[in-house]
Amino acid sequence: MALRNTSSEFGSLAKWLHWLVAIGIFWLIYLGLEQSGMERGPAREELRAFHGSVALVVFALMTVRLVWRLTNKVPAHPDGFPAWQRITATLVHWGLYVAVFVQLFSGPMTVATGGNPVPFFGLFSISLPIAENRELHEILEEVHEFAWKIVAALLILHVLAALYNHFVAKNDVLRRMTVGIKKEG
Repeated sequence: MALRNTSSEFGSLAKWLHWLVAIGIFWLIYLGLEQSGMERGPAREELRAFHGSVALVVFALMTVRLVWRLTNKVPAHPDGFPAWQRITATLVHWGLYVAVFVQLFSGPMTVATGGNPVPFFGLFSISLPIAENRELHEILEEVHEFAWKIVAALLILHVLAALYNHFVAKNDVLRRMTVGIKKEG
């Protein structure tokens, strides 16, 4: 399998980045929901620090993924793909990029405007060059608490569309972003 994308399939780097980011996002949603139901205290703070550390990794992966996408060809849509699906697929993909970056940006900024450094797996902390600001902190916290719902909704659309294309339309949309799913015919 080629590292770079072709006109019909994503390359190995794009596939790896896609699935690592997907796993990271699902994990972040789970960790975020888990901590939201916890009482304040050391266990919640430990989980929040872990959540933030995973988010930094996902941010790095998403940045590489976006740069890779912008510098590589994107496989063409399958033959017979209706215009409304092309437009919807493009909007959902770019909507996911924007929503995920909003989420990944608002989290550390919420921590920083709360007057705290952003921890990284207990190894070190990153002090962002922004002053403590309670008003901005509250706004960013609201954005962060809302944006995950947009991410989740777009993810559901993305997954359902991939499954529809594979099982109903029987085209190569899912196969070209996976490994081991054989082309039919």
